[in-house]
Amino acid sequence: MNVTFQSWMQAVWTTIMEPSATAEQALTFQVPRNALWSALALTAVLNVLFVVTLQYISSTPIAMQDQILPATPFGYLAMVGIFLVTFVFALSHLGRMLGGGGTLDGTLTIMVWFQAVSLTLEAVQMVLVLISPAIAALFGMLALGALIWCFINFIKVLHGFDNLIKTAVVVAMALIATALLSSIFLTVFGITNAGGTI
Repeated sequence: MNVTFQSWMQAVWTTIMEPSATAEQALTFQVPRNALWSALALTAVLNVLFVVTLQYISSTPIAMQDQILPATPFGYLAMVGIFLVTFVFALSHLGRMLGGGGTLDGTLTIMVWFQAVSLTLEAVQMVLVLISPAIAALFGMLALGALIWCFINFIKVLHGFDNLIKTAVVVAMALIATALLSSIFLTVFGITNAGGTI
């Protein structure tokens, strides 16, 4: 499969405009689990690189970064990694507990695709920051809304739910469980907003 910049941007646009159809197509991919975990790890690394880059090129500091972000990139990478792994398991298990049919591999596939789209939008925002911080901020808000809509539809397709309300409940429960478990893991590993032992 030959992926070009134009074809990928078209895929991102299709994901935003037709999230359910995109999720159905993504779930047909037969990707080994090890490859999916590796891809998820790569998105975590790229996420950290983008955040660090935005800190350097943006004239406006990231909101509440002193309160929520570790002081070092390694601390932030650990935080993102723990969150993503925990979130994948929470979405998979809680969805099945509420009658969904999504598998762990399916959840990983959906999460990797979603993260790839999210990182693409972050890259666009980075370029816009260099042109106009105001436009970049507006784009960021619109992108966030689009990503939330996409993710809800992704999980709906993943578990085969018949409505978005039930899907939103699963996502909310998964976020709460992930936040609680991640905070425990971060505390155990000594990762704090001051960088901890990382």
